[in-house]
Amino acid sequence: MSYSKKRRVSYIAVFVCVAAALLCRYVKKTSDIENIILDQSCTCLYLGLYIAWGIYLQKRVVNYKIRRCLVEIACLMVFGIFLRSIKYHILMEVFSRRMCWYLYYIPCTMIPTLGLNAAILMGEEEEKNTRVRTLALVLTAILLALLVITNDFHQLVFSFAGEKPFSDAKYQQGPVFFAVQIWVISCLIAMEVILIKKSKIPNKRRAWLPFFPEALLLIWSFGNVIGISVIRNYFGDMTVVCCLLMSAIYQSCIYCGLIETNTRYTELFQAAGGISAEITDDRWKVWYRSGEFPNITDQMRHDAKYAPLMLEHGIQIKHISLRGGHAFWAEDISPVLDQYKELEELQVELTERNRLLQIAYEKKAKKKAIEEKNRLFNLIQNQTKHQIYLLDYYLDELQKTDSEEIYDKLLRKIVVVGTYMKRRKNLILSQKEKQAKLTAEDLKRSLTESCDSLKLCDIKGTFYIDPTIKSLGDDSILKCYDFFEWVIEELIDELQSVFLRIAEIDGQLKIAVTVKGPSDLSVLLKKNPGLYIEQEAENEWFAAVKV
Repeated sequence: MSYSKKRRVSYIAVFVCVAAALLCRYVKKTSDIENIILDQSCTCLYLGLYIAWGIYLQKRVVNYKIRRCLVEIACLMVFGIFLRSIKYHILMEVFSRRMCWYLYYIPCTMIPTLGLNAAILMGEEEEKNTRVRTLALVLTAILLALLVITNDFHQLVFSFAGEKPFSDAKYQQGPVFFAVQIWVISCLIAMEVILIKKSKIPNKRRAWLPFFPEALLLIWSFGNVIGISVIRNYFGDMTVVCCLLMSAIYQSCIYCGLIETNTRYTELFQAAGGISAEITDDRWKVWYRSGEFPNITDQMRHDAKYAPLMLEHGIQIKHISLRGGHAFWAEDISPVLDQYKELEELQVELTERNRLLQIAYEKKAKKKAIEEKNRLFNLIQNQTKHQIYLLDYYLDELQKTDSEEIYDKLLRKIVVVGTYMKRRKNLILSQKEKQAKLTAEDLKRSLTESCDSLKLCDIKGTFYIDPTIKSLGDDSILKCYDFFEWVIEELIDELQSVFLRIAEIDGQLKIAVTVKGPSDLSVLLKKNPGLYIEQEAENEWFAAVKV
């Protein structure tokens, strides 16, 4: 019988057992003996199912951490069904029945917690340290279960109106009961979210299969907490419902491939005609072998356990651990080795080429850097050509004069012109090298330094830039600074003070200066006919120009 047929038969058998158990529960009983027999039959069917499921998980689940969680869930299900049986058919004392009732909450809290932990472990490497996370989840569930078990001392889970011995026939639910329910529902919701995120398998129809039983479990949990009558009357057996739906969730994960299982070894080795492999037990005894797997010693198998083992003629032995043994397979990697040698030779050739290209690139970069520096130097020289000529003139005058007073004046003029040239160069470099637009702050810094240099010539220099101006373009900033310097250079011998204003009027940027000292500004008007000049007082003039 093929594996798919075996699986189909096993699912049918499980369905029949569950149906028979439900029939035993809901069939009409005519006597106490029939009630006991049918109820015990129902219990035996569930116990058999969960014991068989636990054995199946122990044998088949590959990841040992997930396997441990699922096997513990199966054991808790068996424990819950066992408690359910002895409470109603063996124990007669009120205290014993109440303790069975309390003990129900061990599987009630632990099964969702272990289920969440198993969902988190899906897809993670077995070597990853998850002890702290698992311990945090389990300790929370254990603490809640202990609070339920010790309820007689504090009555925070269930409170009873009468005196001892307490009975579960009449009670009220306390705050810890709702904490337990919130924990259980939170674990189920988190488990569903994690399963959705980890459902990355090709067959999307199968990937959604685990969510149906989980959705039913969430609906049942909410309905049980809020007390829906349909759920309590027809699906009120908490142990049976939770165990069935929880096992259905994780069996669906196994069916979909979310949880890996080590099945169909015999069929694999029968069909693996082109695969050279073998499976051994922990003592290196060979149980399965296929293809032309080479004969290797136990020591070689031991070495292959920690690193792939290379044999002659490019044969590589690889290993994977299995529960109770080891799997080895042989791969012919000689074509890969040949390609690797070719790649090494090609790498040497490319390294040499890259070195030559790097040298050529560095030379080209240096050449471009020199060309760019020359270009910027020429640009600065062209834009400050007048100031260069002016400095040459001042220096010539310095050599000719014997007057200490004239010599001092010339030096101060040289400082003023030199300050402008320095700031003008900085503006050009900021614009060209940084590839950024000039700002009003750049203009303010330049004007501030120029105004400071005017103090050497006993000229008071101030400026004002209207803060409402939306933006100053690069050309506008340079024109404003050039205009200020032009006025200074033309009137430096007569100036007492200069006040520069930059404002935007009717959408047009305008520059205005108020100068004090000169008796006439005709020299400015001759050189700039578009300049508007107005005399405000004696030796005080107002000049404005559009940008």
